Parts: sequence; C-alpha cells; structure tokens
Amino acid sequence: MRPDNNNAGFTLVELMVTVAVTGILLAIAVPAFQSTLDKRRLVGAAEQLYADLQYARSEAIKRNTSVYVSFTTGADWCYGIDTATCNCATANDCQLDDIEKVVSASGFRGVSLAETFDGVDTDFDPRHGSADNGTATLSSNYGSIKIIVGNLGRVRICSDSSNLPQYNPASGTC
Repeated sequence: MRPDNNNAGFTLVELMVTVAVTGILLAIAVPAFQSTLDKRRLVGAAEQLYADLQYARSEAIKRNTSVYVSFTTGADWCYGIDTATCNCATANDCQLDDIEKVVSASGFRGVSLAETFDGVDTDFDPRHGSADNGTATLSSNYGSIKIIVGNLGRVRICSDSSNLPQYNPASGTC
C-alpha cells in the first residue's frame, strides 16, 4: 500500500506570489482611498454647515428671536449656534435650549474654514428669516465648497471645483 500524498495546503511559492499580488493591489488602492476620504470629509463638513445654517434660520422664525451662528476660522475652526453671539471654543458657550450646538474641525480632519460675514457671525432675523449676507468657504486638498447666505436668509451651497460636480452651479461660477 502506498501512502496518500494529497496534502490540502499551499506551497511556499504560492503563498509568496499571493502576498506580492496583494501588496501591489494595496499600493495602488490606498492613495485612491485616501482621496475618497478627503472628499467625504470636505463634503460632510459643507453639508453639516449648510444644514446648521438652515436650522438656525428656522429656529429664529420659530422662536421669534434672532439666532446667531458664530465662527472661529482657520485650521482649528469651529462654529456655534445661540440666541446671542458666542465663542464656540469655550465650553458650553453656544447653546439652544441648554443643549450645546457646536461643530468643530476635529470631526473633519484636513478641512479648513474661512468666512466673509460682517464680523465673525451671521444672525438670522425672526422676520422672514433674513440674515447678514456672507460666505463660509470650506477647503481641503481636494477642493473647496462655499456656503453662501443671502440677505433674505437663503442658504445655498456651491463649488467651482471640477472635483465636486454635484455642487457646480449652472452658471459655472459661485
């Protein structure tokens, strides 16, 4: 009787080829994945700010009082929502109904914020939700997205970047 030599396993050469192919695929995929993460962080920050500005406008109308969105700009940015100007870098300074309403750069690594509002905030008036007009620009290595607030309180989002076609206006410029 002959011993059965059908071992169910891989040879060392097969394992080395598999590891080499996996390494090559990872070397190609990681940079593309990093770019996707950068884009998602930028889009996430822009959509969060857009939603919060819409929220501040609706709260001003609902409460029949001015609601402020106060900004601290730069790489370590933040913004807060309150019924008076507030400093989002100070704990519990920006609150609505005793709930802290602050968003910071820590959740959006690599994204910076600049704004062109009069002062460092915009306020939404309770009459029709009108506001101080200005622009908040969120930027990263991937591109930039502008959130524009008009005098009548209209909030819109746009980008001149070809990397972000979903935010390109029909006119071609923000």
